[in-house]
Parts: sequence; structure tokens; C-alpha cells
Amino acid sequence: MIDSLFLWLLIDLQISVFIHILFIVSYISEKSNFSFRGFLLTTVTNFAIGMGILIVMMQDPDVIRRFSLGPVLFIESGVVFSLLIFLKVIITVRIFRRMKNPENWDISFFGKRVYKQDVVKKGELATYFLTLPFTLMSGAYFLVNLFSS
Repeated sequence: MIDSLFLWLLIDLQISVFIHILFIVSYISEKSNFSFRGFLLTTVTNFAIGMGILIVMMQDPDVIRRFSLGPVLFIESGVVFSLLIFLKVIITVRIFRRMKNPENWDISFFGKRVYKQDVVKKGELATYFLTLPFTLMSGAYFLVNLFSS
């Protein structure tokens, strides 16, 4: 019972930290009250879940010894890999939509399309390439553990 509670508290903490990071990025880019409130709410949530983990560990210190991180890392790497692939697909679809818009290209002297710089935003390009190592590492870990078991 306490082992499953500890596991779910760890999973909830990871999800809450991920949502917290999303709210931080959203607040930095948009400066909206919704993002700031979400940031504050996830801060309180992270603290409460951390306190719950601490209480569980103080009541039964052997829960850490009985706990195996292998399955959690497998699930976490799969979630991170899926989210990063989803992010890359969203960025690619946005770029393709902008490529189809006639406002974003001109016809050259030779009759070929010449795309303007607005087709690919700098933030999207940076996000695409800066998340590439994390995508490869989490995907490799996830796929190796998926096919080896």
C-alpha cells in the first residue's frame, strides 16, 4: 500500500514539475495572468507533493530500499520521448502551413519559389534543434528497454 502511494507521489511530482516548466515558459513568452497563476499553483502543488513524499519516507524508510527506479525511468523516458516527438511534429506542421501561404514566398526570376524568413521562426528553429539531443537520448533509452524486455 505505502509502496504504491510512494510510486504515485513520485509520478505526480514529475508530472507537476513538467507542468510547472510549461507554465514558466508560457509566462516568459506571453506574460499572462493565467500563466502566472498556473506557475504559483504548480509551485504549491510541488511543495505539497514533496511534503507527502517526505512524510511517507519518514514513516517507512525502507520504502526507498524496496523501490526500483527502473520502471519509473522507463515510463518517464517514454513520456518525454513522446512529448518531444509531438512538439517536433507541431513545429513541422506550422512550418509547412506557412510554406503553403502565398504571403510567405515570392517567385524568383527563374520561376522557382523563394521563401521569406518568416516561414521559419527563430524560436521554433531553436526549439527544434535544442531538443534534438534530449529526443535522441530519451528515445534510445525507451526503445532499448522496450525491445529488451
